Amino acid sequence: MHKTGNVVVEGVAIGKIQFLNADYEEQIKRYMTGTEEEEKKRYQEAHTLAKDDLDSLLEDRDSLSENEAEIIEAHQLMIDDITFEDAILGYIEQKMSAPSAVLKAVEDFKAMFEEIDDEYLRERQKDIVDVGNRLLRKLLHMKEFSVVGADVILCAKDIEPSIMAGLSEKQVKAILLGSGSKTSHTVIIAKAKGFVTMVGVELDETEIADGDDIIVDAVKGEIILKPSEEELNRYKEQVQKQEEQRKYLMGKAKQPAVTTDGKEILVSANISRPTDMEKAVEYGCHGVGLYRTEFLFMESAQLPDEEKQVAAYRSVAEQAEGNLCVIRTLDIGGDKHCDCLSLEEEDNPFLGFRAIRICLQQKDMFKVQLRSILRAGLYGKLAIMIPMVTMLSEILETKQLIEEVKEEMRKENIPFAEDVPVGIMVETPASAVMAPLFAKHVDFFSIGTNDLVQYTLAVDRGNQSVSYLYDYFNPAVIHSIHRVITAAHEAGIWAGMCGEMAGDKLALPFLLALGIDELSMSASQAPVVKEQIRNLESGICDVDKILSLTTTEEVREYLQLSLIHISEPTRHAQ
Repeated sequence: MHKTGNVVVEGVAIGKIQFLNADYEEQIKRYMTGTEEEEKKRYQEAHTLAKDDLDSLLEDRDSLSENEAEIIEAHQLMIDDITFEDAILGYIEQKMSAPSAVLKAVEDFKAMFEEIDDEYLRERQKDIVDVGNRLLRKLLHMKEFSVVGADVILCAKDIEPSIMAGLSEKQVKAILLGSGSKTSHTVIIAKAKGFVTMVGVELDETEIADGDDIIVDAVKGEIILKPSEEELNRYKEQVQKQEEQRKYLMGKAKQPAVTTDGKEILVSANISRPTDMEKAVEYGCHGVGLYRTEFLFMESAQLPDEEKQVAAYRSVAEQAEGNLCVIRTLDIGGDKHCDCLSLEEEDNPFLGFRAIRICLQQKDMFKVQLRSILRAGLYGKLAIMIPMVTMLSEILETKQLIEEVKEEMRKENIPFAEDVPVGIMVETPASAVMAPLFAKHVDFFSIGTNDLVQYTLAVDRGNQSVSYLYDYFNPAVIHSIHRVITAAHEAGIWAGMCGEMAGDKLALPFLLALGIDELSMSASQAPVVKEQIRNLESGICDVDKILSLTTTEEVREYLQLSLIHISEPTRHAQ
């Protein structure tokens, strides 16, 4: 029997299915409610146990990806949120049982998230559900979920992010979800762990039971229930080829990405923490194209001091082995929880008080970060990248502040790197339009396609009603990228890209033809992208032809045709 679903992480997996279901309602029916004081005590005990769980998950931090650590830390903040706890205790005082009080508080918070227009932020309601479920399991004395056996295909309507973070890549081969989107924390973790993943999958336990054989073909978007011996053998060959390809790519991961006509493209990493550098180096990334420094600021209720920031940036620089590391200055706003900045909630945070706008209004904080980057520049090659730029004045004012902190450190006899390049992240239509002017005042451009597409097309990419419009092959976006790279090269500066488009196989011919200098992405994508570059000629497609196309479909079709005669990397994996 065959089922279908939507592919999130491509690949093929064979294994035994295991369903993940937790019937909290049935357990709550059996719960014996005590007095108000007893229920409060039970809640506090459950709270302590749940916190201990999250602390334990973070103990072996080096084994976690940047996204896993970020999500678990977010859950730590949520479980200690005073408003959430007050709501639970308030419902207990209204004579509710502790489990019912937790459920009611979770529903209240979910309702608040539902009111938010942004789909990405609405997805965060799943995190409060995750935290609530963890508290429920402690209150109801339920065992934590565990994977049984090896080669497991895990199936659920949804999986709590903290459970996903604890799954072992040695046991789990694929994830099948009934719900979920590409922006959900659950799916983000699945990607980071490399699980073959599909969403929109509806499996009936009357059709297949725990322990039955199952094949997941997340290339075709198919699932085969109780496969025949012939189907198993056929797919085992595919899995073997997949593993051979992986080993082949990892064997070449540290080789340069040079096109067939001799053009080298730097493939670098997007990171959030210094600990991410281990994987970046392992996967052959050429330095860092995007260091998201906001996570330093989100870790604590206090602003990170200069020494803490210097240590973080220095660690990244030293691990990069002499390659350039681009440090993006604080890119945070009302859409991200950050206690140390006490930002007010905004109706539309993506168009509000964020990134460089905050930094230029809180100059003392900004100067500390700039000082830290310049000081850390003594230990490797660092660059400063300004996010969310819309006006020349933002560039000039930032450069003036850099000169101010340099002069201050000279007077204080503090050593620092004098020649740290300054660039901007091109992610707004304003910066794309003004690229020829901005290029005269910076050392590089890095195109952030995720926001550039969203702002250019006025599309919330997480909103399912309009998600079909979110596409970086839209001619408006294509023309913007062409304008930015052309402006950079005419001004004699380099141009890179750090959004999702940077790792898209279909986009590579166009980006190479434009003369892109650098591509930055999640470290795990680098070996595949580098091999694809090695199999391409930089002039494989006609830029003028692409710019003459009038629809997204025409652009995609042209690029697909340009790739038809290019051999896949698997051809070499012998």
